[in-house]
Amino acid sequence: MTGEVEKELEAVTRKVRSISWGRIWVWVLSFVVLLGLGLGGMISYASSYETRVLPGVNVGSVSIGGMDREALTTFFREMNNKLVDAGIVLSFSDEDTTERVHIETSVVSEDAFFELIHMNVDQEVEHFLSYQKEGNLLVRGWAAMLARVSKPHLELTSVTLERDRLEEVVAERLAPYTEQAQNATVVVSSIDPLVFTMVSSSVGVTFAYQDIIGKIVSSWNALEVPEIEIVRSVQEPTVLETDVQPLVARLARVFDAGDLDLTYTDEHTKKDYTWTLTPDDIAAWVEVQQHNDGLGFGLSASSTKTYLQETVATAINQEAQEAKFDIADGGRVSEFQGSRPGIGVDIERMYTAINDAILQRTWQDDDVVESLPVIVEQVEPLVKTGDVNDLGITEILGTGYSNFSGSPTNRVKNIRHAVMDKLNGLLIKPDETFSLLQALEPFTIEGGYLPELVIKGDEIKPEVAGGLCQVGTTLFRTVMNAGLPVVNRRNHSLVVTYYNDHRNGKPGTDATIYDPAPDFTFKNDTGHYILLTTSMNTQNGELYFTFWGTSDGREGYYTEPVVHRWIPTGPEKIVETTTLAPGVRNCQSAHPGAETSFTYVRILPNGEKVEEVFSSYYRPLPKICLVGVEKKPEVECVTLPDGNVSCPPAEETGDTVEESVPVVDGTTPTEATNVEEISQ
Repeated sequence: MTGEVEKELEAVTRKVRSISWGRIWVWVLSFVVLLGLGLGGMISYASSYETRVLPGVNVGSVSIGGMDREALTTFFREMNNKLVDAGIVLSFSDEDTTERVHIETSVVSEDAFFELIHMNVDQEVEHFLSYQKEGNLLVRGWAAMLARVSKPHLELTSVTLERDRLEEVVAERLAPYTEQAQNATVVVSSIDPLVFTMVSSSVGVTFAYQDIIGKIVSSWNALEVPEIEIVRSVQEPTVLETDVQPLVARLARVFDAGDLDLTYTDEHTKKDYTWTLTPDDIAAWVEVQQHNDGLGFGLSASSTKTYLQETVATAINQEAQEAKFDIADGGRVSEFQGSRPGIGVDIERMYTAINDAILQRTWQDDDVVESLPVIVEQVEPLVKTGDVNDLGITEILGTGYSNFSGSPTNRVKNIRHAVMDKLNGLLIKPDETFSLLQALEPFTIEGGYLPELVIKGDEIKPEVAGGLCQVGTTLFRTVMNAGLPVVNRRNHSLVVTYYNDHRNGKPGTDATIYDPAPDFTFKNDTGHYILLTTSMNTQNGELYFTFWGTSDGREGYYTEPVVHRWIPTGPEKIVETTTLAPGVRNCQSAHPGAETSFTYVRILPNGEKVEEVFSSYYRPLPKICLVGVEKKPEVECVTLPDGNVSCPPAEETGDTVEESVPVVDGTTPTEATNVEEISQ
């Protein structure tokens, strides 16, 4: 009996064991197959997005998932253009209404288009194409599936703006809606006898617009047109009539103390200079000021600084003179020019010293300051006379060429000032990264540059130093023909004929500059000084730059530019303005867009060939015409006896362009000025 039971148990055990191992193997095999399919699927999924943006990825609320490099580049370029064209919209409450102010974020001239805010398209393309693609194919496949499910909303990473210029534009556009608070002060009409008028204080209205910059960038990061609400606030005066009344007893003492002399002695010529601020000058600029020591009579900062800039600085200021060489026939150095430090009046410190001297007259009778030395800043030359020995300036390293034929008068003068006064004879130190902006500044009328007209929003305004991109383009070509490394170069935003390559007449080999950015920079890695000489022919428009130095055997050249695609300009853009007479048109030429490239080739001293491809994108710009319209008459409101304000309905002015006034190229037949002729 026992034996039979044991046999039955053994049979059952064998059967169970047989069934269990079979199932186990089935499960194992199924798992392996499924795992293989899953891993293979993930690898395949990752591979399918190797050159595309991961699925589900959004910039702000815009989906870019699945875009390849070409599609993504086109998308970001179009979005950049759209956001620039749309500008910025600021809104604020004004009593019972909401005012909306449009801010232009671009400056257009005949030969340039500058964006005050823009994105770096190439950087954005690289960022989003490489997003979540670190690790092996399995890791990237898993990241791709997670992206499809989570649909991440990302932001741009390369939006930059010209903060100072943008704040200046915003302040200018908001100026009609602002009013500075006025402190109580005095206005002197006579010194002997002393006659003055007390000027009452008044409340001002201002905007806290400085914090909008961050909001603008945030909107761009999400590919949204910046529409920002700003707060209009009341600005209280800090000096009231009751504060000034006890002070007027000291006003006569400010003038009784007499003249205040400003003195200066030129260290090189030993010539003495004296400028005298008379009591009449002081009376014209005097104002009540609040300081830590209390209220006192000081001088208007704007009036005093204008005097210092226009009278004192013009007599003293001198730019640093670098050591220069004259090149004799045969290409060798024959003589040099000695260096000299640059001198400039320190306007801010000088105003503080003058103002303190006048304030002391309010608070004390003794030890009154009667004379002040002019405070100056000294700028040492980069290359002093003692540094020009054995520099090895012996042969030509490279030459660059461009042509500015057809340029208006002021543009030619600006180019000449930059080329002949700033660059000709300049020495570039070994291992120096040369900045063209630094070499050409300051970009002011006082610095020798003249204004050119550009379209800014709905107005045509002068902008100083137009035409300097001709200099940047010529220098860029000189650098390449000398085989030097280019550190920073940016092409113009527009196709401009001045900068087309002279070999085939096509765009692509230009370099733009604009203070404070972009700059054109390159490095002198020759181990020796480089001398820059320039040649300019105003008759035929030819401009040559030449680098002299010691050759280390390198060579440099660049291929002719190739235009891969021309982009049409689109329809003409009309902008109505009240700054022109009704019916008058001032137009900016149209510029077709283009995509181009060329190759910069360097043959190094060791024989190594280094090639760098410069690709350029030029945005299309339609013809922009400012058209004069009549200004709508202001509506006059009255206050009724019950306290309500009544305003008559605004009359329809019917502003239209007068078709009966013939206009050609921005002028009527009686006008001689053509904006298209005098822009850069």
